[in-house]
Amino acid sequence: MRLIDFNRSTIDLHPALRLYWERDHQLQPITDLQPGDQQLLLVSGPGHPLTLDQFRARCQQIDPHASLFIAAEPPVRLYGYRLVPHQILLG
Repeated sequence: MRLIDFNRSTIDLHPALRLYWERDHQLQPITDLQPGDQQLLLVSGPGHPLTLDQFRARCQQIDPHASLFIAAEPPVRLYGYRLVPHQILLG
């Protein structure tokens, strides 16, 4: 999934939705972003998850055609998301 596709598809969603990704049936909060060459790494770890509004604010200077990945070794490409109450689950 590219940043531009994610932003377009979430434009009408509530800005306070929190971002997570699901790994081994457990929710991992997205806590930080690391821009890279034609990719945006989403960092999960301890702490408060980013809200959709915080995510958008941090991505304003990033190439909209950057692909989204979870920061791991090797990085895990993200293909979409689903909505659950008060959360966006990336996958």
